[in-house]
Amino acid sequence: MLKTYVMGALAALVLAPITGQTAPINLNDWTAESYDAVSGFGSGSWAVNGSGGESVYQSVNGQPTIFYSDFNAHGTDVTGSINVSGGDDDYIGFVLGFNAGDSTNAFADYLLIDWKKNDQYYNFGSPSTSPGSTAERGLAVSRVTGVPTADEFWGHWDDAGHTGGAVTELARATNLSDTGWVAGTDYEFTFDFGPANLDVYVDGALEISITGAFNNGAIGFYNFSQAAVTYDAFDVDTGTHTNPVPEPGSIALLALGLAGLGFSRKKKAS
Repeated sequence: MLKTYVMGALAALVLAPITGQTAPINLNDWTAESYDAVSGFGSGSWAVNGSGGESVYQSVNGQPTIFYSDFNAHGTDVTGSINVSGGDDDYIGFVLGFNAGDSTNAFADYLLIDWKKNDQYYNFGSPSTSPGSTAERGLAVSRVTGVPTADEFWGHWDDAGHTGGAVTELARATNLSDTGWVAGTDYEFTFDFGPANLDVYVDGALEISITGAFNNGAIGFYNFSQAAVTYDAFDVDTGTHTNPVPEPGSIALLALGLAGLGFSRKKKAS
């Protein structure tokens, strides 16, 4: 009887989400990674500011560049702001499920949430081998696989003549699908991400909500052909989309916790 009670209590704790406390993110612990440069478009440059690494500024109008976290994003709720202080009208955004080296990884598989200010056709030079494509203004979520060309990133497409990667658009935002960002404006983004769910909020409004099978990995900031972008005051908490299957170490810790609360045969019998 006691064994059934203990196992039931343990199962309840394992399956229930563990509510954490919001913690500020120190961006000094994050890593920059850029895709191979093409003619006229170099690697990104990320400069962290603040004594606690509160913000980061990306200053180069270059190739897709990513500044990614030192923690995996499954089961997290991450919030912070983004602001473009310069000109141009290209891509700002985020990645989820990104892993170190994915910019050259033939097996990369992560999510990209990017936001274009204006519609624009462009054809990138070598080593991008794809024809030009049109980037549509608005906010969207795509799946990045392999190592896409610059033109595939630009137009969210899979060039049949390039078999090494693709950017497949999954959904566009509810309210911002055809609305570009505005320079000098702070936008607050929230990402609630799990193995099978992603919810993206902008200024408190749910803009993207998708389901699927999503790889674990870092959350990161993303720019493509866009300079003068600041990401600021990000924090992390426990998300609502957590994995119900615990790590073996987590089970052991929960068992110890139950024992400490008095759920042991010896304690119960006394």
